[in-house]
Amino acid sequence: MSDVEVVELTGYALGELERLGVDGPVLPVRFDGALVLVGPVLDGSGVCLRCAEDARLAALGAVVPRADPAMRVGGLVVPALRPVLDALVERVLADPGAHRDRVLALRSDLGAVGEHRVRPRPEGCARCGPLPEDSAEAASVVRAPVPVEPGSLRGENAATAGDSVRRELFDLRHGPVGGLHRIGDLVVAAVSAELVGGQAGFGRTGDYEHAERVALFEAVERHAGLRPRRVTTVVEASFAELGPDRALDPVRLGLPDLESPHVTPYRPDVRIRWVHGWSYTRGRAVAVPEHVAYWGRAIGPRFVDETSNGCGTGNSLTEAVLHGLFEVAERDAFLTAWYGRVPLPSLRSDDGLTAHVADRLEQVGYRLELYDATNDLGVPSVLSLARRVEGRGGFPCAFYAAGAGLDVEAAVRAAAAEVVMDVEAGAKRYRSEPGDYELERLRRMLREPRLVRTMDDHVNVNALPEALGRHDFLVPGPGRELVAPDVPSGDLDALLEHYVRRWEALGLEVIAVDQSDPVVRERLGLCSAKVIVPGAVPMTFGEVNRRTGGIPRLRLSGPPLPHPFP
Repeated sequence: MSDVEVVELTGYALGELERLGVDGPVLPVRFDGALVLVGPVLDGSGVCLRCAEDARLAALGAVVPRADPAMRVGGLVVPALRPVLDALVERVLADPGAHRDRVLALRSDLGAVGEHRVRPRPEGCARCGPLPEDSAEAASVVRAPVPVEPGSLRGENAATAGDSVRRELFDLRHGPVGGLHRIGDLVVAAVSAELVGGQAGFGRTGDYEHAERVALFEAVERHAGLRPRRVTTVVEASFAELGPDRALDPVRLGLPDLESPHVTPYRPDVRIRWVHGWSYTRGRAVAVPEHVAYWGRAIGPRFVDETSNGCGTGNSLTEAVLHGLFEVAERDAFLTAWYGRVPLPSLRSDDGLTAHVADRLEQVGYRLELYDATNDLGVPSVLSLARRVEGRGGFPCAFYAAGAGLDVEAAVRAAAAEVVMDVEAGAKRYRSEPGDYELERLRRMLREPRLVRTMDDHVNVNALPEALGRHDFLVPGPGRELVAPDVPSGDLDALLEHYVRRWEALGLEVIAVDQSDPVVRERLGLCSAKVIVPGAVPMTFGEVNRRTGGIPRLRLSGPPLPHPFP
């Protein structure tokens, strides 16, 4: 490709980038103040310049009008560094095929050079990253065994070995993860992986290496769940037009208990947007509301205010669905216990990290309590409670968390690590955001639950000394070990089928929408899915969004109180 033309753009409008490379191979060299960007090589087979520029501008923050084609960018290289720039251009021209998705960045004010891998825009690009279609046929799933080592719920994936996940996802200049932060003043190793444009994945484990890996995987999951990663051949219709054979009846999801300003009151004749998922229960494709499948999507009417509950990521679609299913079970177990005020058996644990958490909580005036919340769904579930020790101060008096999964020791550790994180992080927020903890404001929420609007409100109103009676249904006892169920091992598809049929016997349907980002799947072999289980208790935040009606399995103990899930 010796015929690659080098084009220097010392001043350009974003809209002018669209045509570059259409008439022949081009190496663009862009100037933006003290920054010089070499590449990617445009030859029709890599990432287009508009996508590369869009990712860079997105990482600069929402104040940059990157959607405005008239926005102009420009600059000049420091003359003393022109030889460095020439050398970078020669390096790319020597192997243009290796730079179809790479940009070399020269900071001419510092003399620093970095290499960055770029990707098509998340919403897809007709030129360099067309998204797959959404249709009943495209949503079809061919079931096959997914072997793993007994005791493991993750398949092998060479593409994610070592630090390859970090190298692929973390890039300060182009994202999609624009920040990795160790939260170093907490009891457990904690890392946040911050996505460009908001949202983040979190890892909380016994060591930072593992915590970072968990945070990056969760960032993939968050990224995938925000918006469709398929061509918008979305069905626009009412449920009355589609019918129960083609579509999921929204009533089965549980509709808001209260009149909510965030949603449209449900009627079967209201036309909404639908995407296709796969019913593992029925063995065929089914249309589900787009705003249920993608929790960050809000185009047109929506009947519920959905969360990320049920999203999972794995080395195969089956693995992603299974982990999304476990999250549905975890939240269902927590909420059925809370709303029904179900007395739960105490748990004990000999795990070292859990003992460390208990010791730390004792130092700051809390007692760690662990409870077996496993319910009819059959997934081992743990409810953790950090309860203020009597005589060791007042507000905040209680924090909750949860964990679930077939590795029961890991479930206990997760629940313990989550709750101590909330205690420690709550203490920091109390100092930095005192308005959220203003007692009279929270006491009014206690009297008027409809005022509970945010995740922090849910936690803080239940942490009031006046709310102590809400926690009385949980009474610590001598404790027992959490027992792993006798389920298929060694094959994730067989394990998934076990739970699909068990839940079917309870009147529950397991539906999954493939949310996989095509670029992440191609480069890292990772799939993402949203699991939707009509009849499971949905996790909601904000009392006007609460959905407890129309859930036959849920047994309420009086009027439902705002839950304390963080």
